[in-house]
Amino acid sequence: MKNPDNITIEELDRRIAHFENRLNDFIITEEQIEFIKENLKELKNAKEFKTSTNTL
Repeated sequence: MKNPDNITIEELDRRIAHFENRLNDFIITEEQIEFIKENLKELKNAKEFKTSTNTL
């Protein structure tokens, strides 16, 4: 994921929801599942970092 510093928390939430919904697709390859999981991990980490730094 490119520079998550410029992404709002709302946009991160939208992207997380998109990838979580993709995991529910019934025609999806194992490679796509791994790609989606990696994106979710990056997005959730970025959101966690952003929310923790906004509350300081």
